[in-house]
Amino acid sequence: MLTLEDALMVSAERVAHCRGEVELDIVDIIDRFEAVGFSRKEVLVALSEILTEQFAGLPDLPRFH
Repeated sequence: MLTLEDALMVSAERVAHCRGEVELDIVDIIDRFEAVGFSRKEVLVALSEILTEQFAGLPDLPRFH
C-alpha cells in the first residue's frame, strides 16, 4: 500500500524527464502569447502565478529523493 509520505516523494529522474517534455511546450506557449502582443515578462509572470496557485493546492510540497 502506498503511504502518504511515498505519495509526496517525487523522483528526480522522472522530474528531469517531465521537465524536458514541458520545456518544449513552454517555448511554444511563450512564442504564441508574444505573437499576440504580450511581453515575455508578462507571460512568465502569468505562468509563475498559475504555478504558485497549483502548488498551493497540494497538501504538502513534494520532495526529491
